[in-house]
Amino acid sequence: MYKLMIVDDELLMRVGIRSMLNWEEYNFYVAGEAGNGKEALELALEVTPDLIITDIKMPIMDGLELIQKASCLMKTCKYVILSNFDEFHYVKEALKLGAADYLIKSEITETSLIDLLATMEEKLQSERGSQNNVPLMAHDYSKNLRHLKDSFFQDIVSGFISEKDMASKTKELHFRIQSDKLVVIKFIVNYYEEAKRKYVEKGEKLLRFSILNIMEEIMPSKWEKEIFVESSSEYWVIVNVLPGSESVQSDLNKLCNKLMSSIKDFMNLSLTAGASTIVSGFHGIRRACQEAEFALKQSFFSGSNQILYYDDVIQAPPRKEVNGMLSPEQERDFLKLWVIKDSKKAEEFLEEIRSDLEVQRADESSIRRQYIMVMETMHSHLSRAIERGKPSLTERSPYEIVLKGEYWEDIHQDMLAHITYYFQTDSRIMQERSYTDLAIELMDKYYAEDISLQSIAGQISVNPSYLSRLFKQEKGENFITYLTRVRIEHAKAYLLSRELRVYEIAEKVGYHNYTYFSKIFKKSVGFTPEEYRERQQGLM
Repeated sequence: MYKLMIVDDELLMRVGIRSMLNWEEYNFYVAGEAGNGKEALELALEVTPDLIITDIKMPIMDGLELIQKASCLMKTCKYVILSNFDEFHYVKEALKLGAADYLIKSEITETSLIDLLATMEEKLQSERGSQNNVPLMAHDYSKNLRHLKDSFFQDIVSGFISEKDMASKTKELHFRIQSDKLVVIKFIVNYYEEAKRKYVEKGEKLLRFSILNIMEEIMPSKWEKEIFVESSSEYWVIVNVLPGSESVQSDLNKLCNKLMSSIKDFMNLSLTAGASTIVSGFHGIRRACQEAEFALKQSFFSGSNQILYYDDVIQAPPRKEVNGMLSPEQERDFLKLWVIKDSKKAEEFLEEIRSDLEVQRADESSIRRQYIMVMETMHSHLSRAIERGKPSLTERSPYEIVLKGEYWEDIHQDMLAHITYYFQTDSRIMQERSYTDLAIELMDKYYAEDISLQSIAGQISVNPSYLSRLFKQEKGENFITYLTRVRIEHAKAYLLSRELRVYEIAEKVGYHNYTYFSKIFKKSVGFTPEEYRERQQGLM
């Protein structure tokens, strides 16, 4: 494993290069960074890097002077120049001074870095042979230390370690924080499943590596801190309160905002943070973690990309479980809404529901349940044509969005979008379908009621005579014949079940006169209802 240094006066460039690769996979690890040649030379004498990637134009000491001086002190170190297109004359000079290669800043990619490392590794191997094993031991210790710290933190949070053991363990693991005036901050990556898709080829390991690197790099040196990784979407930061601080929350605001904006700038990911109160002693970390978690959970109600403080959250009235059912008035309002299909009215309807839930201080599960009931009510009014087509705005179903949505506002807006979408789809399908299809759908649904050609025509706003002619033309049979066939098929199913008497079945399928039902049944099937039942029973 070879040691690498990155030198550039632009922080964005340094962090960008550092986060572009999981360097360890290519037999390198970043042993240090510097913002100018002077800092780089001092650091290089301490860490003895095998490779330095350096900018040319920097304040105090530029890249050319760095290469010239470092080459005299470190005979085996390799140098790669970072430059812009208009600095190519400097590149030529750097190559004369011994630089092994160069990279054009605007053209740096993951592939170009991998190719570069392969070339540098080959040169280093040929010159040094088996000496490569020395830096491996140092790096493995650093890697193991990270793992041991994360494991120790989990023990603290779980309560599996005594206060006495905590004190000795923190010394053994070289904790950078002191035991007094500690604050715990938990960061979560918003919409993590979506963010993870961007890293599907590179893996979650690179995602964690990049976030951790940026946090370590960006936090000002005045903060004593430890950073722990719980998962690819969850990161804990423990800090000591700044000495002489006039406003701890103001200081924490600046720190969290700096971290959140940096992750947004470098990785296009957004974070939400929950912060604890001030605790003393390493034994207080467990309680502080619980406070940070509690504060963070309130983001469901308040939204993402925020900093939530336990002190502020605990002062709000508690949330509670409430009835998640729609009231009869709300169901009637939604039915009217479905008839008129007015998106503006739908927005007002959902806003009233949200307002009621907020007034009641509903908890998260009650809110999700309420939106599920809205979805159920909507689906009960969907036409069969929509159900068959199963239209969807996203890859996830509306139910999945309600059940797994991270924030109340997202669930609310997704629900409104789905209602509007179904309004438009239902209206379009109603316009595209013929009067005959609409009539059949009504007959299939209301065959047991006292319906007629006139009543069906009235419901779909068409002249009865026109509907009669159209029905015969499109279906090859008249309206009454189709309705009779639907009723008789349902009657046959009831007769086979043997749970109802024949006169009850007649009522069930829309015939209030048993004698007339029996006559129609025999004309259609060839047997009376009783004969049909006995005959079918004998065949079974």
